Amino acid sequence: MKKTLFFLGIILIWTNSYAQSGFIFRYSSPDDKIPSAITETADHGFIIASSFGTYASIHNTLLFRLNKHGDTLKTKKLINPDGGCSISNLLKLPGGLFLGVGAKTLPLGQNRLWLLVLSDSLQIIKDTSYNFGLQIVSSNFGFLDHRDNLIVYGCGQTDSLKIASHPFIWLLGPNLDSLKFSYYNDSIHSQHVYSMMEKSDTTGYFMMLTGKYLINNSSYSQILTVDYAMNITKIDSMPGKLALYLNSKVLNTDEILISGKRDYPSSSPRTDKIGILKIDKSFLIKESYFLGPDDTITYPSVNNNFDFTDPNKIYCAGTVNVNIGAVFSTIPSFISIGKFDTSLNLLWQRYFGGDQYYVVYTMVATSDGGCIIGSTSFDYAKQNKERDLQFIKIDSNGLINGQNDLPPITRFKTVLYPNPGKDWVCVNTQLTDAELVFYDLTGREICAQSLVLGNNPVNVQKLKSGLYIYKILQNSEVRECGKWIKE
Repeated sequence: MKKTLFFLGIILIWTNSYAQSGFIFRYSSPDDKIPSAITETADHGFIIASSFGTYASIHNTLLFRLNKHGDTLKTKKLINPDGGCSISNLLKLPGGLFLGVGAKTLPLGQNRLWLLVLSDSLQIIKDTSYNFGLQIVSSNFGFLDHRDNLIVYGCGQTDSLKIASHPFIWLLGPNLDSLKFSYYNDSIHSQHVYSMMEKSDTTGYFMMLTGKYLINNSSYSQILTVDYAMNITKIDSMPGKLALYLNSKVLNTDEILISGKRDYPSSSPRTDKIGILKIDKSFLIKESYFLGPDDTITYPSVNNNFDFTDPNKIYCAGTVNVNIGAVFSTIPSFISIGKFDTSLNLLWQRYFGGDQYYVVYTMVATSDGGCIIGSTSFDYAKQNKERDLQFIKIDSNGLINGQNDLPPITRFKTVLYPNPGKDWVCVNTQLTDAELVFYDLTGREICAQSLVLGNNPVNVQKLKSGLYIYKILQNSEVRECGKWIKE
């Protein structure tokens, strides 16, 4: 199997911890590939878990070990001969080991919980699977609680012929021995679980649920409070009207952060955004921010969309200009990353891509103050039902700081969308005193409009259908340019 690996070199910047590094790591092969999890190693490198296989069929596991510069130290393929296997997330264990939490697929489509203990060189220390009574599992995630117990959670089905899925929690001891399994079967509704966390007062857990569980509640998403005996003790509506791709993390003893997709049902054209909320113990919103331009669809990262190692350096990632329902889209999209302080003030926002269809799947904050983002990329002119992997490591200023002989991914301070579009186009810019200019293919200026910081709706009803060149000017200098299609 032919593979191509690309990486960018780095420029080092001194920080109080260690020199920050930035890179782009790309992996291309004939298989369809999806990133699922990233974790940082003690030497500030990374272990990456992804899946590979044929689209809409069985996928197996592909692991990478990178150093802090993005160089590949080792790759490992794990193939289940009886079906498929996939890792959903990676956890750090005592002693410099790592735990992959995922599932193995059996010949008849049944699933088993899969736990994989690895060294930082990808040596397999323990490979264990469990039959936990569910026929189909649509997600498997996990975390270690204060007792060093492993909490595996997700949603699944007891019968492969049933459509509805329901939450489960599996408690395993420090030696990965099974202690308790709880399945919350609501025969009326179907739910999906994206996130679960231990309460800061160590009295139980919070589970973030999309869908209604049991009670008659108007909220589409809910927070389940679960005690250490795995009993659901309380059900609350999800604040901020968040739904899908829900993430959560303790901010301090009194507050937690929660994020997810926020729909704006009355918007036209449709607008979805990434909502990130700071809430108190009563789930009341204290601060909020909704990340993403107006008049286009922005989705949070699928598996993990925000993270921090310092509460004043909170990173939140997603995809701008999502083509709903189109896995292999012909429209360009952007990788978006925003940095917030502890009061959810947006410090900066960066856009990468715009040349292919990108979808962000995971991200983690790194110990040097930056973060790393994992996405797929698809170029419809060159690929057919297979996505490549792309990982971008940025520093605390949102910079990659790397160059080599290969074309790097483009970083934008301005995005123009939708593309293609019709009578209106929106320009979201971080530039001041800028100007948007459209040109036809002969280079003749067609129209121009001044831009302000933030969102700028532009009326292009008078433009004929076709392809145009646009430029973003600041002080008469071209800061960005691209192509735009009017349908």
